[in-house]
Amino acid sequence: MAANKFRLMARASALAILTSAALLGAGQASAEEAAAPAAPADEGLGDIVVTASRRQTTTLSTPINISALGGEDLEKRGVSDFQDLSRAVAGLVYNSASIRDGGASSFIIHGLNLDAVSSGGERPQATVAPVSVYLGETPAFVNVHLADIKRIEVLRGPQATLYGNASIAGTLRVLFNEPDATKFTADVSGDAGWTQHAGGPNYTIDGVVNQPLAPNLALRVAGGYTFVHGFINAPALYALDGAGKPLLADPSDVIHSLPVRTSKKNVDDSELAYVRGMLKYEDGPLKLLATYQHQYEHSDGPDQDSYPGGAAPTAFSNAVDYGATHPFQNDNFDSVFNPEFDEYETGSFMLQPLKRKVDLGSLESSYDFGFATLTSVSSGYRTDSTATNDSTAGYQKTLGYFYAGYPRIFVPSVRDYNEKAFIQEVRLVSAGDAPLTWSLGAFFMKQKSHLVSTDYNLGYTDYLNAWGDWNTGTDVGYIYERKMDFTDLAAFGELTYHITPALQLTGGVRVFKQKLDITAMNALPICGFYCSSDGVDPMGVVLASDQQKKTKALFKVNTSYTFANDTLAYFTFSQGVRRGGASGIPTTGPFGEDPAFQFYQPDSVDNYEVGLKGRVARRFEYSVAAYWVDWKDPQVNVSTPVGGFPAGVNGSTARSIGVDVEAHLLVTDQISLTANYGYNESKLTGPITVGGRSYGGDDAKLPGTPHHVASVSANYDQPLGDDLVLNGQVNVSYRSGISTSLTPRANVDLPGFTMVGASIGLSKEAWRVSLYGENLGDVRGVLSAISTQSTDVRGINNRLSRPRTFGLRFAVKYH
Repeated sequence: MAANKFRLMARASALAILTSAALLGAGQASAEEAAAPAAPADEGLGDIVVTASRRQTTTLSTPINISALGGEDLEKRGVSDFQDLSRAVAGLVYNSASIRDGGASSFIIHGLNLDAVSSGGERPQATVAPVSVYLGETPAFVNVHLADIKRIEVLRGPQATLYGNASIAGTLRVLFNEPDATKFTADVSGDAGWTQHAGGPNYTIDGVVNQPLAPNLALRVAGGYTFVHGFINAPALYALDGAGKPLLADPSDVIHSLPVRTSKKNVDDSELAYVRGMLKYEDGPLKLLATYQHQYEHSDGPDQDSYPGGAAPTAFSNAVDYGATHPFQNDNFDSVFNPEFDEYETGSFMLQPLKRKVDLGSLESSYDFGFATLTSVSSGYRTDSTATNDSTAGYQKTLGYFYAGYPRIFVPSVRDYNEKAFIQEVRLVSAGDAPLTWSLGAFFMKQKSHLVSTDYNLGYTDYLNAWGDWNTGTDVGYIYERKMDFTDLAAFGELTYHITPALQLTGGVRVFKQKLDITAMNALPICGFYCSSDGVDPMGVVLASDQQKKTKALFKVNTSYTFANDTLAYFTFSQGVRRGGASGIPTTGPFGEDPAFQFYQPDSVDNYEVGLKGRVARRFEYSVAAYWVDWKDPQVNVSTPVGGFPAGVNGSTARSIGVDVEAHLLVTDQISLTANYGYNESKLTGPITVGGRSYGGDDAKLPGTPHHVASVSANYDQPLGDDLVLNGQVNVSYRSGISTSLTPRANVDLPGFTMVGASIGLSKEAWRVSLYGENLGDVRGVLSAISTQSTDVRGINNRLSRPRTFGLRFAVKYH
């Protein structure tokens, strides 16, 4: 095992070194002139200042695998959401595509993901996401519209020392522009466009006002609204009565009647509105910054289709729905509700709305003592969401026999979610000009979350009554409720010794004490007392609770050497861990599951990384990193074998190796090129078997991560005179295929695809206007899908990138 590990790491390192050699070779003539005087600071590529190490450094002088994009770069590339961002950063994968997918972080870095990618980021799982997201100084994921951004930093690999235990794969930081007390400014920007297959325009408007209130005090208020027109049509919806039940095509025949078919276009319209206020006081060494953001999101439905569907008979037929008592009652279902679909058509029987509200606030205070800076950050957030999803096709495929041949099975799953947290962090960071530098800190988080998911089979009770069958008198088929109360108390520190001006050694540790109280409830009212844990409860309730306490230390070692030509080489070893939890599934009754599904344990990673980065004559810069990650007891969210209940389980081991490459070249003063490439090979190194059911075999590819992701962008800025500049931009991004699940029965192997975008426009100091096109080839980019082994063809649900879009962007600045 050790030899194999060394061989694979050597292979990744060799690829990194060869890539570095190629990059360096391209600029060798300039490299040989490294001893010559440096170019003036206002020429060539500029430095991007980052604060990932909790002190100000640059991306090229920070000895970790980090990428950073400034606000101006984001504007030039037209990056306004996380899907756009993922195409601009090496090794960052984001398998969500719409406003709707803001319920949970679905970022993947370095392949560290075991969960199926079929649900995108619509709702949170019981397990913690492997990539932590910070909005300013607050550790919380919000699907923000990327406007008025100062900088985005992407830190690859475990960042536990400084960013906590929820960052086993990496950390993404979104930093907003802060108030400026020196001048009044006002900015307005917008976007109007049209997407192929959509029924109307998309538009965005953003505004920012910066108002000095006193010599040391300023207020900055940003706000905006985005409407994205849908491009998905629903040709086979159920028509509903006032109670939300399916209308009967033949009201006189409750037993055999089919539902009434209707249709609707553009069922995935979405909108997002936000307002953010920031108040900043700064006087010498003292800084105070208060931030508050409110965001509202609404979506009529997900950006997914059911193409191509499939031929009859489907699961909605006697020929397939065997074993039911009574047998399926109307084999004309497939002729009335056609199971075959065109592209951008969904087989959903219902509209699937979502509403989400997010409130986030923070107070950051810092004081520079000269030898060190003391910073305190108090923050909190609250998110509330309600979503409806169509589970009909999955129920009919896997549980249709249980519903007595009901010919109008109609299962809306309504999910209500609430999460809130308070976070306090205090840190003391030494000045960076001494041989020995350090940072010390303490962290506290109190987080509570509450999820209630209710599945209804509407009209089913009326159907049973028409038969004269016994029933519990409710159309509620299943309730899942989960409450979690999590407390994290930690102390952390990093110590760096600059052995020489070129060589440094850093050691870091984070010691934490965590407590998790979790209660989970499953109820099967349609099954009644037969499914209850006590054999009596008429709602079929099963309760499970657990309290987990964990104290652990996580370590980091980093060393780097800066060569004479400013090339930086580094090595990092870092650790990460995630908390465990309880699933609360029934273990008795007809849907009783193996008790092994009740609880899941913490998982951990050991990360090894080598990297090389540098700059040649201020016109070419590069960064190459190779990594190896050992993942122990990896957590995965699964469906249980008997009742299909959600549960978290642990595997044994997994492994990820890969390379991240970034390069920037200033060809001329007018033309610049940026290229990114990420290679990843991640797989299980031990099978996942729980309760006698396999959820992934040895060597199974981890889902959601392509082997290859790459992007190239070119920018052209040509002065035309009178301060007028012609701006042009072209970008091409590629991702290879992915698997969607570890479980062969649920997996879909999705093909890779290439996206091309471009823009051309004019700008002056105070304004910018451009015409743009995205996905110019109108490529059908499928991000996730559901296998027909686990759903009827009407529930295939291919989650899609947005089709070809043309539009106009503008920005006006008063400074």
